[in-house]
Amino acid sequence: MRKRFLSLAVIFVLPFAVAACGNYNIADENAPPQTVEEDPFAGAQEDGDLGFLSHGEASPARADDQSVLPYEYHGGEFVLDYQFVSEGKLDSIGFLLFLDGKPQAYKVNDTGAEYEYLHCFRTSEKHEENFSFVFTPDTGKKGDTLNMTVVSVTRPDFRPDMKETSSYGWYHQSFERVLKLHFNEDAPENDSINGESITAFRDVSITEEKVTSSFIENELVRAGWNGVTMDTLDNSVYWTLVYDGEVVYDNINLTGKDTLTVRYTLCGTPGARYGISFFLNHKPISFDGAVSYDVTLSKGNVWIIEATIETLKLDGFNTFYATAVAADGNSVTSKTGSILLYKED
Repeated sequence: MRKRFLSLAVIFVLPFAVAACGNYNIADENAPPQTVEEDPFAGAQEDGDLGFLSHGEASPARADDQSVLPYEYHGGEFVLDYQFVSEGKLDSIGFLLFLDGKPQAYKVNDTGAEYEYLHCFRTSEKHEENFSFVFTPDTGKKGDTLNMTVVSVTRPDFRPDMKETSSYGWYHQSFERVLKLHFNEDAPENDSINGESITAFRDVSITEEKVTSSFIENELVRAGWNGVTMDTLDNSVYWTLVYDGEVVYDNINLTGKDTLTVRYTLCGTPGARYGISFFLNHKPISFDGAVSYDVTLSKGNVWIIEATIETLKLDGFNTFYATAVAADGNSVTSKTGSILLYKED
């Protein structure tokens, strides 16, 4: 199989092979920083090697040049045979599945199981797992060939407790494997094939605006993207995410707050097409009747999504992050750092 690798050694020098795998940032060379108050991996660093992960398709059809041929969809449920290998102290691995940049609900192995957006596998010190994604595509027309993107999430069940840890540290890192799915039949129109999404947004605003020098200096630089100019903006793809106007890397105390405003931006390489999604506890947040929003980047412009989270709908501790998944071409997929939203007892 053609594998994607995630090496967790030397975490403070090259955390989760960020540049190699494109797991934390979209642009390879200028990743925004991830400030961490406390490192949940701290107790596992005695030997300097936290683990290893690879994942990819199992026994695919290949062309003469050994590239993986597009998979074929002929209607009904589709089965993608998959596998991963992990070593070390990862404890668990989860997978998100996207089709044409949109979150795709799936079942693992058992076609009688419930559809879900992330399945978590428990892992041992040395672990190999062969399984199948089983899903009915929720998008796609006859003749289409769409990106089918598998995104791994390390230790998805980890959540800070605000006692021993107050941030996600280097957990919830991700990297993707992109395959192609060719449609010989239309995807069915059936809401029963969807997993559970969450309604937590209101007052959603989606706009495309001109990039200004103020945006570059005040938003991109503040988010950690240094060295970007109007001339270099086309060379990579850049995102920002702020909460009530602040860049946050660890947690937000919602006690006494009725609302929380999030602002996500995406800009860069003209023509790159993305699906933007927001997740709460690894379930997509629905807005505008969908679980993602399609954008095509254009020269000199930035996409801005602003939304208000109604905190009264949130109980206890919650994991929040956003993804921008490439729908076509060679663009890189990103997952933002996970943020803990919590209320004090």
